[in-house]
Amino acid sequence: MRYLRLLRLFASNSLQLDLEYRADFLINVGTAVISLGAGWIVLDVMFTHAESFGGWSFLEALALFGIYLIFEELIYGVLTLNLSRLPQLIQSGDLDFLLLKPVNSQFQVSLRRLPLVSLPTGLFGLGILVYAALDLGTLTAANALLTAMLFMSGVVIIYALWVMLLTTAFWFVKVENITEIFNAFFAAGRFPVSAFPSWVRFILTFIVPIAFITTVPASAAVGRLTWPMALASLAIAGALLGLSHLFWRFALANYTSASS
Repeated sequence: MRYLRLLRLFASNSLQLDLEYRADFLINVGTAVISLGAGWIVLDVMFTHAESFGGWSFLEALALFGIYLIFEELIYGVLTLNLSRLPQLIQSGDLDFLLLKPVNSQFQVSLRRLPLVSLPTGLFGLGILVYAALDLGTLTAANALLTAMLFMSGVVIIYALWVMLLTTAFWFVKVENITEIFNAFFAAGRFPVSAFPSWVRFILTFIVPIAFITTVPASAAVGRLTWPMALASLAIAGALLGLSHLFWRFALANYTSASS
C-alpha cells in the first residue's frame, strides 16, 4: 500500500508538470496519429502483395502492431524518461539523496515520472488491438484476460532489460549506445517473429526476447497462442525481474558516492 500511495503521488506530480506544458500533449497526439498512419500504411502495402506474412493475416498483424505501439510508448514515455536519468544521477551525486530515503531506490529511479503526454500512442495502440480482435471474433473475456496477463509479462520483461542495461552506468560513463542497440532490436517487434529467418527468430526469442514482449501477447489476442510460449513468457519475466534486482543491488554495493 505504501508503494501504491507513492505511485499515486508520482502520477499527481507528473500531471501537474504536464499541465504546465499543454502544447506538448497536443504535439504528442499529432505524433501518435502520424505513427499510427505510417504503420497502418506499411502493413497495407505489405498485404497488397501477400495474403499472409509469417503465417499471420492482415488483422492479426494489425493486432500485433497495436501491442507494439503500446510498448513503444512505454519505452519512450516512461522508461527512457526515468531510467535514462540514472547516468546523470550517478555522475552528479544526486543518487545519494535517493539512497538516503526509506524507499527502494530502484523503484524511485524507475517510476519518478509518469507523464500524461505518453497516453495518446498507447490508447491508439489499444484501440487498434480491440478493433482487430473484434473483427477476428477473438475478443472474449478469457482471451482478454490472457492477453492482459501476457502483456504485463511483456512489461516486466522490457522493464527488467532496461534496468539491467542502464545499471551498467555505474561502471560506464555513456550507456546511450546500449539502449539504441536495444531499440534497434525492438523495432523488429512490430512484425511477427515467424516472418524472420530462423537465426533471427532465435535471437529475437532467446537472446533479446522481443518475441515474448510483442508477439506472444498479440498471439493471445488473436487466438494463436500456444501454452508453452505463454508459460515461457511468465517464467522469463520472473527470472529477468529477479536478475535485474540482483544486478541493481550488486551495482549499489560497488557504488562510490560522487561526493565522497
